[in-house]
Amino acid sequence: MDITTLIPILQASIAPFVLISGIGLLVLSMTNRIGRPTDLIRKLLAEMDRAEGEDRDFLKSQITVLRRRCTILRRAIALALLAISLICAVTLLLFAEQIFGLGLTALVEICFIGGLIAIIMSLFWLLEDMRITLRSLDIEIERHQN
Repeated sequence: MDITTLIPILQASIAPFVLISGIGLLVLSMTNRIGRPTDLIRKLLAEMDRAEGEDRDFLKSQITVLRRRCTILRRAIALALLAISLICAVTLLLFAEQIFGLGLTALVEICFIGGLIAIIMSLFWLLEDMRITLRSLDIEIERHQN
C-alpha cells in the first residue's frame, strides 16, 4: 500500500478517534460520579448501626436511593463503553474496507449508528442520575426544614 492510499484512510479515522476521546472523558466523569454514592452508602451503613426509629428508616431510604443511582450510573457507563467499542469497530472496518477492498459499508454504518444510539442512551441515564440526585437533595432539605 502506498502513502496516497493510506492518507484518505487516516483522514477518515480522525473523526471516530475524536468521538472516542470525547466519550472517554464522559466515562471518566461518570466513574467519578459513581464513587460518591458508593462512599456515601458505606458511611450511611456505619451510621445505621447506631441509628434507631425514624432515623434508621430515613437512612435505609437514602441507601436505597444511592444504590439506585449506582445502578443507573453503571448502565450509563456500560452504554458509553459500548459506544466506544462500536466506534473502534468503525475504524477497524474502515481500514479493512480500504485495505482489502471488502464491501463493509453497511456494517460500518450500522456500527456508527449503534455507537451514536448507545451514547445517547448513556446520556439519558446520566440525566436520570442527576434528576434522582436533585430530588433526593430536595427531600433531605424538606426533612431538615420541618
